[in-house]
Amino acid sequence: MKKQHPSPLWAESINLWLDSLKAAGYSPNTISTRRCQMSALSRALEGDPRDVEGDDLLTHFAAKDWKPETRKGAKNACVSYFRWLKASGRSEADPSEFLPTVKRPEPHPRPCPDVVILAALRKATDGERLMLRLGAECGLRRFEIAKVHNRDVMRDLVGWSLVVVGKGDKQRIVPIGDDLALLIRSANGYLFPGRWSGHVESSYVGRHLSDLLGDGWTAHSLRHRYATTTYAATRDLLLVSKLLGHASVETTQRYIAMPDDRLRAAVEATRLAA
Repeated sequence: MKKQHPSPLWAESINLWLDSLKAAGYSPNTISTRRCQMSALSRALEGDPRDVEGDDLLTHFAAKDWKPETRKGAKNACVSYFRWLKASGRSEADPSEFLPTVKRPEPHPRPCPDVVILAALRKATDGERLMLRLGAECGLRRFEIAKVHNRDVMRDLVGWSLVVVGKGDKQRIVPIGDDLALLIRSANGYLFPGRWSGHVESSYVGRHLSDLLGDGWTAHSLRHRYATTTYAATRDLLLVSKLLGHASVETTQRYIAMPDDRLRAAVEATRLAA
């Protein structure tokens, strides 16, 4: 993610606040996201952060046409920063107290159909096929796909698994097939190396997958597909939640579309006997 620079009068306090997040053990990815969120807010409001009032924040958030998750993330960053500003004695008030709770969206799972994925696989390059499979067969997020490394594959008593470090630097173990494990282990370091060093950015993965799938299907729809098919096979919501790396089962429920076989069974059950 490209580093965003805050407004000059906000820069010092934002950097100190980010240091407090580092000290608390937040992951580099989370800190980078928080930096972008607060840098954007500082440029929008300008002035001195100690002069910001609740109405300023309400006006700013009300003007944004954000998706619920984006709005929630921006609010979390804002609340964290202004609470720290007050707790550290740099400000007398916390204007973020006036921000309302972000309305939780109704679940609208949209699993990418297998016919769409198979069509994408047929026209994909070798690297793009791996992106598709890591999303559809492993349920990885864009940034998780971007940083897969050959050392992330491990073998247990049953088979191969992939060690995934997700949001909040939380680790989970995802079982994978032998052929996929071999392809990852054959890589020389990162599966998708960056142009100069490290690995590609999540936006690179997202762009390739969206172009391949077409018709509005995204990398996240592959994750929904993984959640739906895994639940259909196990009927174990807690297991699916663990495989996806969710903090709560409630989040997982928003990813799972009702399996077709259960819907068909319901239709059959409602038919009148002849």
